[in-house]
Amino acid sequence: MLITALENISKVNVKDCIAKGDVITYLVRGQEVGRAIGKKAVNVKLLENKLKKKIEIVGFYKEPADVLIKTFDVKIEEKQIKDKKLIIKLDALNKKKVFSKLSRFKRVQELIKRNYDLEMILN
Repeated sequence: MLITALENISKVNVKDCIAKGDVITYLVRGQEVGRAIGKKAVNVKLLENKLKKKIEIVGFYKEPADVLIKTFDVKIEEKQIKDKKLIIKLDALNKKKVFSKLSRFKRVQELIKRNYDLEMILN
């Protein structure tokens, strides 16, 4: 029902969604993030009013590290995939950017686990 709600409003295909507390986080193809949000966030606002929840849109990219990079607007120093773990090294400033939005990071971490079968670890 939640996936269909965004698809009907924005006309984009939703890959996944997570509902935690009063926030619903949608995963859509990276090139469709803007369309999902809508001009002046009209789609997000409409859905927030309809569902009475905060809406987040996260992009899905070929590289799992790009989900973190684009969602939090950070630069990574190094990335490595080993034993089903995505290990990302960030400098102190970028780490602060991510951890200042800890609940959002946890939702992104869960989307990466569900859609790439990787556990994301920040160093």
